[in-house]
Amino acid sequence: MKNIAIIGAGISGLYLANLLKDNRHYQVTIYEKKNSIVTNEGYGIQLSVNSVEYLNKIGFNSLNEEEKFNPKKIDFYDLKNLKKICDLEISKFNIENCKYTTLKRSNLLQFLLDGLGDEIIKYNYNINQIEYGKNTTNLTFDNGEKKTCDYLMICDGVFSRGKSLISADKSNAVYNNSIAIRGSISKNNLQNINHENISLFLGSDFHYVVYPLNKDKNFNFIGILKHKLN
Repeated sequence: MKNIAIIGAGISGLYLANLLKDNRHYQVTIYEKKNSIVTNEGYGIQLSVNSVEYLNKIGFNSLNEEEKFNPKKIDFYDLKNLKKICDLEISKFNIENCKYTTLKRSNLLQFLLDGLGDEIIKYNYNINQIEYGKNTTNLTFDNGEKKTCDYLMICDGVFSRGKSLISADKSNAVYNNSIAIRGSISKNNLQNINHENISLFLGSDFHYVVYPLNKDKNFNFIGILKHKLN
């Protein structure tokens, strides 16, 4: 049996573990630097048809239909006068059992966690060093523990510490005088838009998007604002 180490318990790490956990040829372990995975926030996520097709391989199509939504279009608006510019029909890209889907990110995380046993995820393991042996990879963590694996998968985010340890590409954040704002909003506070669709408002220094998260039509809000910090 081959040992697979996955660095990071985000969506990609959890998905890979679900995909591989029942293969008798592999022993899968996720190493997560945090002490838990937060699943009580309600921010949204949009899933393309391709994403849903892959998630269905691990049972996503069995998720309660009340917990997700399938928007039909993206409506584009002028933020200055709130007039609709045009729309894009995204439902035409849907295929059988695979539709463009929106839902709460926390519900997706909980679905992925429910498919794994408690023993698969090791918390408080922040990767510090990666060394290659003849046939295995040796991992050292900040807590001083060392682990050995046959295969290593780096899934710890955009500015990945794991990736920086195995690659010459040293990615650093660069601030471009923009900030992101996100939250949840009731449909009762949203007027003159189609609640079945994703609504994107475009401005010169600010744009934002709102979209339904479930059959109750709770909405996600995220905006990008030009703002120079001190």
